[in-house]
Amino acid sequence: MKTSDTLKKASEVVDNWLKSRGYPQDFLRFFFQWTLLNLYYNAFSQSDEEMKKVLEFGREYDNAFNSVKEEVANLVRTECVGDGKYEAPPNSWVKTASLLLRKRLGINQQSICSVCREHKRRMCDNVNLESYNFGNMEALMRILYQIRCNLFHGDKTEYRDGEEAERNKMLVSLGNQVLEIVLKSIMQKY
Repeated sequence: MKTSDTLKKASEVVDNWLKSRGYPQDFLRFFFQWTLLNLYYNAFSQSDEEMKKVLEFGREYDNAFNSVKEEVANLVRTECVGDGKYEAPPNSWVKTASLLLRKRLGINQQSICSVCREHKRRMCDNVNLESYNFGNMEALMRILYQIRCNLFHGDKTEYRDGEEAERNKMLVSLGNQVLEIVLKSIMQKY
Protein backbone atom coordinates (compact mmCIF):
# COMPACT_ATOMS: atom_id res chain seq x y z
CA MET A 1 0.00 0.00 0.00
CA LYS A 2 1.15 3.53 -0.76
CA THR A 3 2.16 5.92 1.98
CA SER A 4 -0.42 8.28 3.42
CA ASP A 5 1.53 11.27 1.98
CA THR A 6 1.33 9.78 -1.52
CA LEU A 7 -2.39 9.10 -1.13
CA LYS A 8 -2.97 12.59 0.28
CA LYS A 9 -1.19 14.18 -2.69
CA ALA A 10 -3.20 12.02 -5.12
CA SER A 11 -6.42 13.05 -3.36
CA GLU A 12 -5.47 16.72 -3.63
CA VAL A 13 -4.84 16.35 -7.36
CA VAL A 14 -8.22 14.66 -7.84
CA ASP A 15 -9.96 17.34 -5.79
CA ASN A 16 -8.30 20.16 -7.72
CA TRP A 17 -9.14 18.61 -11.08
CA LEU A 18 -12.76 18.00 -10.08
CA LYS A 19 -13.13 21.59 -8.99
CA SER A 20 -10.86 22.91 -11.77
CA ARG A 21 -9.40 25.34 -9.26
CA GLY A 22 -6.63 27.23 -10.88
CA TYR A 23 -5.65 24.60 -13.41
CA PRO A 24 -4.41 26.19 -16.59
CA GLN A 25 -6.92 26.28 -19.42
CA ASP A 26 -4.40 24.48 -21.64
CA PHE A 27 -4.55 21.41 -19.37
CA LEU A 28 -8.35 21.41 -19.41
CA ARG A 29 -8.34 21.96 -23.18
CA PHE A 30 -5.99 18.99 -23.67
CA PHE A 31 -8.37 16.76 -21.71
CA PHE A 32 -11.32 17.98 -23.76
CA GLN A 33 -9.59 17.62 -27.13
CA TRP A 34 -8.24 14.17 -26.29
CA THR A 35 -11.76 13.13 -25.27
CA LEU A 36 -13.03 14.20 -28.70
CA LEU A 37 -10.23 12.33 -30.45
CA ASN A 38 -10.90 9.32 -28.22
CA LEU A 39 -14.53 9.35 -29.31
CA TYR A 40 -13.43 9.30 -32.92
CA TYR A 41 -10.78 6.59 -32.74
CA ASN A 42 -13.07 4.39 -30.64
CA ALA A 43 -15.71 4.58 -33.37
CA PHE A 44 -13.06 4.05 -36.03
CA SER A 45 -11.16 1.09 -34.58
CA GLN A 46 -12.09 -2.54 -34.09
CA SER A 47 -9.38 -3.14 -31.48
CA ASP A 48 -10.04 -3.57 -27.79
CA GLU A 49 -6.67 -2.13 -26.76
CA GLU A 50 -6.36 1.63 -26.35
CA MET A 51 -2.81 1.83 -27.70
CA LYS A 52 -3.72 -0.18 -30.78
CA LYS A 53 -6.63 2.18 -31.43
CA VAL A 54 -4.36 5.21 -31.18
CA LEU A 55 -1.75 3.72 -33.53
CA GLU A 56 -4.40 2.49 -35.97
CA PHE A 57 -5.76 6.02 -36.11
CA GLY A 58 -2.25 7.33 -36.79
CA ARG A 59 -1.75 4.88 -39.65
CA GLU A 60 -5.13 5.70 -41.19
CA TYR A 61 -4.66 9.47 -40.94
CA ASP A 62 -0.99 9.67 -41.89
CA ASN A 63 -1.83 12.36 -44.47
CA ALA A 64 -2.81 14.71 -41.61
CA PHE A 65 0.86 14.81 -40.58
CA ASN A 66 1.75 17.40 -43.22
CA SER A 67 -0.56 19.93 -41.57
CA VAL A 68 1.19 19.59 -38.19
CA LYS A 69 4.86 19.31 -39.20
CA GLU A 70 5.90 22.60 -37.61
CA GLU A 71 4.21 21.78 -34.31
CA VAL A 72 5.66 18.27 -34.34
CA ALA A 73 9.14 19.64 -35.00
CA ASN A 74 8.76 21.88 -31.93
CA LEU A 75 7.57 18.91 -29.88
CA VAL A 76 10.45 16.60 -30.83
CA ARG A 77 13.09 19.34 -30.49
CA THR A 78 12.72 18.87 -26.73
CA GLU A 79 13.88 15.92 -24.68
CA CYS A 80 11.75 12.82 -25.13
CA VAL A 81 8.50 12.69 -23.19
CA GLY A 82 9.12 10.68 -20.05
CA ASP A 83 7.20 7.69 -18.79
CA GLY A 84 6.12 9.34 -15.55
CA LYS A 85 7.18 12.13 -13.25
CA TYR A 86 10.21 14.36 -13.23
CA GLU A 87 13.26 12.84 -14.89
CA ALA A 88 11.65 9.53 -15.83
CA PRO A 89 13.12 8.16 -19.03
CA PRO A 90 10.88 7.64 -22.04
CA ASN A 91 9.53 4.19 -22.59
CA SER A 92 11.10 2.39 -25.53
CA TRP A 93 8.19 3.13 -27.88
CA VAL A 94 8.22 6.89 -27.19
CA LYS A 95 11.97 7.03 -27.63
CA THR A 96 11.73 5.12 -30.91
CA ALA A 97 8.94 7.41 -32.16
CA SER A 98 10.81 10.58 -31.12
CA LEU A 99 14.09 9.57 -32.76
CA LEU A 100 12.33 8.54 -35.94
CA LEU A 101 10.46 11.85 -36.25
CA ARG A 102 13.63 13.83 -35.56
CA LYS A 103 15.40 11.97 -38.33
CA ARG A 104 12.54 12.38 -40.81
CA LEU A 105 12.20 16.10 -40.00
CA GLY A 106 15.96 16.68 -40.30
CA ILE A 107 16.43 17.59 -36.64
CA ASN A 108 19.90 17.00 -35.21
CA GLN A 109 19.54 14.27 -32.59
CA GLN A 110 22.80 15.04 -30.81
CA SER A 111 21.93 18.70 -30.27
CA ILE A 112 18.74 17.68 -28.47
CA CYS A 113 20.30 14.98 -26.31
CA SER A 114 23.07 17.35 -25.29
CA VAL A 115 20.53 19.70 -23.64
CA CYS A 116 18.48 17.00 -21.92
CA ARG A 117 18.66 17.03 -18.16
CA GLU A 118 21.79 15.07 -17.27
CA HIS A 119 20.13 12.54 -14.97
CA LYS A 120 17.37 11.90 -17.50
CA ARG A 121 19.90 11.53 -20.31
CA ARG A 122 21.83 8.88 -18.36
CA MET A 123 18.62 6.92 -17.75
CA CYS A 124 17.52 7.38 -21.36
CA ASP A 125 20.80 5.90 -22.60
CA ASN A 126 19.66 2.62 -21.01
CA VAL A 127 16.30 2.61 -22.83
CA ASN A 128 16.46 0.34 -25.85
CA LEU A 129 14.84 1.20 -29.14
CA GLU A 130 12.04 -0.88 -30.59
CA SER A 131 12.47 -2.49 -33.98
CA TYR A 132 9.32 -0.94 -35.38
CA ASN A 133 9.06 1.52 -38.24
CA PHE A 134 6.33 3.97 -37.22
CA GLY A 135 4.55 6.01 -39.86
CA ASN A 136 4.85 9.74 -39.19
CA MET A 137 1.39 10.27 -37.75
CA GLU A 138 1.56 6.97 -35.93
CA ALA A 139 4.80 8.09 -34.21
CA LEU A 140 3.24 11.43 -33.32
CA MET A 141 0.18 9.73 -31.87
CA ARG A 142 2.42 7.52 -29.71
CA ILE A 143 4.12 10.60 -28.25
CA LEU A 144 0.81 12.42 -27.71
CA TYR A 145 -0.61 9.30 -26.10
CA GLN A 146 2.26 9.36 -23.59
CA ILE A 147 1.50 12.99 -22.74
CA ARG A 148 -2.14 11.99 -22.35
CA CYS A 149 -1.22 9.04 -20.11
CA ASN A 150 1.02 11.20 -17.95
CA LEU A 151 -1.77 13.75 -17.51
CA PHE A 152 -4.64 11.30 -17.11
CA HIS A 153 -2.73 9.18 -14.60
CA GLY A 154 -1.53 12.17 -12.60
CA ASP A 155 2.17 12.08 -13.43
CA LYS A 156 2.24 15.42 -15.29
CA THR A 157 -0.16 17.53 -13.27
CA GLU A 158 2.57 19.80 -11.87
CA TYR A 159 1.91 23.25 -13.29
CA ARG A 160 2.84 25.81 -10.65
CA ASP A 161 6.57 26.21 -10.13
CA GLY A 162 9.86 25.02 -11.44
CA GLU A 163 11.41 23.42 -14.46
CA GLU A 164 9.04 20.44 -14.47
CA ALA A 165 5.99 22.72 -14.38
CA GLU A 166 7.29 24.75 -17.34
CA ARG A 167 8.02 21.57 -19.29
CA ASN A 168 4.55 20.16 -18.59
CA LYS A 169 2.92 23.40 -19.73
CA MET A 170 5.00 23.39 -22.91
CA LEU A 171 4.14 19.75 -23.72
CA VAL A 172 0.44 20.36 -23.13
CA SER A 173 0.49 23.55 -25.21
CA LEU A 174 2.18 21.84 -28.16
CA GLY A 175 -0.12 18.85 -27.77
CA ASN A 176 -3.14 21.16 -27.91
CA GLN A 177 -1.93 22.79 -31.11
CA VAL A 178 -1.52 19.39 -32.77
CA LEU A 179 -4.81 17.99 -31.47
CA GLU A 180 -6.78 20.99 -32.70
CA ILE A 181 -5.35 20.73 -36.20
CA VAL A 182 -5.87 16.96 -36.30
CA LEU A 183 -9.47 17.23 -35.10
CA LYS A 184 -10.22 19.88 -37.72
CA SER A 185 -8.67 17.74 -40.45
CA ILE A 186 -10.85 14.79 -39.40
CA MET A 187 -13.95 16.94 -39.67
CA GLN A 188 -12.96 18.12 -43.16
CA LYS A 189 -13.05 14.50 -44.28
CA TYR A 190 -16.78 14.23 -43.53
